[in-house]
Amino acid sequence: MVTNLPDKAKSKWAEVVAARNIEDKIRLMKEFLSICPKHKGTAKLIINVKRKISSLEEELEAKKRGRKTAKDLFAVEKAGDVQIAVVGLTNVGKSSLLSALTNAKPLISDIPYTTTLPIVGAFHYEGIDFQLVELPALMEGASEGKGCGLKTMSIIRNADGLILMIDSSKNPIEQWQALTKEFENSRILIKKPKGHVEIIRKPAGVITMGGGGKLIDCSFEDVKALLTDYGFKSVFVKLIGEVSIDDVEDAVFGMSTYKPTIVLANKMDIPSSQENLNSLLQLVVGLKIIPVSCLTGMGLNSVGNALVEALELIRVYTKPPGTVKPDSKPIVLRRGATVGDVAKSIHKELFERFRYARIWSGSIKGLRVGLNYLVEDGCIVEIHSR
Repeated sequence: MVTNLPDKAKSKWAEVVAARNIEDKIRLMKEFLSICPKHKGTAKLIINVKRKISSLEEELEAKKRGRKTAKDLFAVEKAGDVQIAVVGLTNVGKSSLLSALTNAKPLISDIPYTTTLPIVGAFHYEGIDFQLVELPALMEGASEGKGCGLKTMSIIRNADGLILMIDSSKNPIEQWQALTKEFENSRILIKKPKGHVEIIRKPAGVITMGGGGKLIDCSFEDVKALLTDYGFKSVFVKLIGEVSIDDVEDAVFGMSTYKPTIVLANKMDIPSSQENLNSLLQLVVGLKIIPVSCLTGMGLNSVGNALVEALELIRVYTKPPGTVKPDSKPIVLRRGATVGDVAKSIHKELFERFRYARIWSGSIKGLRVGLNYLVEDGCIVEIHSR
């Protein structure tokens, strides 16, 4: 956790925040590292800033050369409703999973590290379009750049959720420890924290805060003062759950990010796997572990529902006023979404011209509601505008 940075270091990071071109950001980040105190509280911050410098240097070099680099080939444009990164060590069955669940045709091989670039497949489950992205195998040191690790971690950070694959037939606990070590070093949280913060830039205005969470050891004025110290002038601070001032400071550096995660214990068709799975279940608490076999298909029919639960997804069906049947394709949102979120997802103008909505859900038949009404899975929304 970042704590007690001297004013000189805060001021330098404010310059990083204000910088608009790559060369200036790289130079200022290096200057920040030169004055940042080196102790336990800043160790992960320093690693994080070094990663950012490495990424920016690669981007700058690519622009100078004017051609595609490995980073470009790693780029995955989001498609569908939800993007899920499929992650694991080598030969755990990631390609087999993609082949079993999607339309993708990855090369399946016993040779380690066969997958060298992301492979994308579409997985459809009860109205939700999941984009599964099989990533190259992680290895020890991936969080520091080994084996294209920084590019892989970048995709993981941008994904909506994760599937972690474990080969349950051999040393699953060692695999788990190796994966979680790299995630910890990259500040990727796979277990839901009590709270987290998103700092969203606005084109103009002041520092505002919302999101439904609450501050537990500070006030809004404390948060505002902290962000001002770091050069933020116009941002929306989204609070989720219980948030401390340290969580806010962590978000300033873009360090920790939470990714809803499920674990697939693969190769359950192998006799030794059940005993190994029992050991894994005792170690891993707080995550859904699904025993599967990509070879026989065992357990794969549980993956869709597990993703829905982990990501807290809901499906909302819309219909124009005056029609009887709703659209067959739902709008996919997160639990806690409102009628306003539904309107925004359809069109910004619909939100701006909103008058009222009618809701059908269970025993509720055509109830007239406003923008802040919470929507539920399976409900039908009819929006009326000016």
